Amino acid sequence: MKALALVNTNLVSENDVEMLPDVNIAGTSIKCAMIDVGMPSFNRKEKDNENFVLVKVNALSCNYRDKAIIVKSALKMHGDLNFQAPPFAFFGSDFVGTIIDKGQLVKEFDIGDRVIPNCAFPEQPFPGVAPGVVTNEASKGWLRLHKSKLITIPSKMSDEIASGYSIGGQTSTSMVRRVNLKSNERALVLSGRSNTSMFIINKLIEKGIDTTILTTSNWGKEEINLISPAKIVKVDKSEHSWENYAELGNFDVVFDPFFDLHLEKAVKQLNTGGRYITCGYKNQHQDFKDEFDKFNKNNLHTIMLKVMINNMSIIGNCIGTGDDLENSLKTFNPDTFIIPTDSKYFVEEGNKFIEQTYNNNGRLGKAVLKYKD
Repeated sequence: MKALALVNTNLVSENDVEMLPDVNIAGTSIKCAMIDVGMPSFNRKEKDNENFVLVKVNALSCNYRDKAIIVKSALKMHGDLNFQAPPFAFFGSDFVGTIIDKGQLVKEFDIGDRVIPNCAFPEQPFPGVAPGVVTNEASKGWLRLHKSKLITIPSKMSDEIASGYSIGGQTSTSMVRRVNLKSNERALVLSGRSNTSMFIINKLIEKGIDTTILTTSNWGKEEINLISPAKIVKVDKSEHSWENYAELGNFDVVFDPFFDLHLEKAVKQLNTGGRYITCGYKNQHQDFKDEFDKFNKNNLHTIMLKVMINNMSIIGNCIGTGDDLENSLKTFNPDTFIIPTDSKYFVEEGNKFIEQTYNNNGRLGKAVLKYKD
């Protein structure tokens, strides 16, 4: 199959692969190409394969964590020690695929089943199998995975939605569960256009929670209708931006996908006994910092004094449990699922897929890369 890869052009001649136009991410040039990846051998009778399956990727998408992975791989390929970097690098942690073959002890799946990653964390899903993200290399196209790291999806879920569902669905369900929201409480969701925030908003709407969304982006009328009855408040990136919006009021829970952007400001918006929960951070690589980061002071003394005096809780959340993902899939309804697919690309448009994923701040929903048979 044709797969999308980053290429170390110091080791691989551009004449030997189907190069695509470069993409710039955070000042780093990303050289990518289509390469041929053959179906790997998989002997179902071998003991090493008895609990494993062979998955063919149908479609994939990238999360914010993949941005740092891509940039770090590209920098290694460009650096003085580029000869120590691999000739190719793959990426992508969200995908949907089809089981092509399976080991003798795999009873949970049938050949032909469509599956997505089960990134359950922190519990170990099976002896000797690490918890957490299933792969960083979904773009490779073929994946040999342990059976405990996958879950089947409903037939009513399209490949486009499934390709970006696992981490968002699992994380949002975990975060909403852990803050134990009551029906009369108010919730604030930050970075409203991020994929994780959209999943959280979807869960809060399902529960009928009074929800406000903070965003620095412009939302179109159709996009606003998607998240109704949640309310949108647009702020700028200045130091005192939130203080200019008296209508915000205080909240019982704040959901934040980027603690290094918002923590100190968010804590100030909490009621006594409020809960702040976060699942990630923006500056996962030094090149991701920008001029607006100077406004995100996050003074520990100020934060902890506020938290202590007002009996607040700061909760860190890393993905979620297997039950969280199962529950998310059980409640999935294509008629009420609010998160759109932003755009779809095939492998020969791989550069456009990367560009849309990381360089279009107006994107709502994920860009999806579809692989052909």
